[in-house]
Amino acid sequence: MTKKKLKIKSIMESLGGIPNLDNPDLFSIKPDLIIRHKKTKIEYTIEKVDMTNLKSPLLLAFRFNPDGDKKFITISKKEFSDYENI
Repeated sequence: MTKKKLKIKSIMESLGGIPNLDNPDLFSIKPDLIIRHKKTKIEYTIEKVDMTNLKSPLLLAFRFNPDGDKKFITISKKEFSDYENI
């Protein structure tokens, strides 16, 4: 396995990705998965996985503000390594 594939595999595992039974190089990330930003420790719930562009998937996630409103963020592929599964 190449270094690039190993890095991607590591990132997907840290986000809580579930390996595909038929192909362990493929991972599934599902809605309602809770992730945390490593530096700020803020937790987000994944609402949607946007695979429109397969080379650059996006995660739409949210958290609740203290007033109870949802704050949405979009996490790009470049930012995946900034988050971890909790």
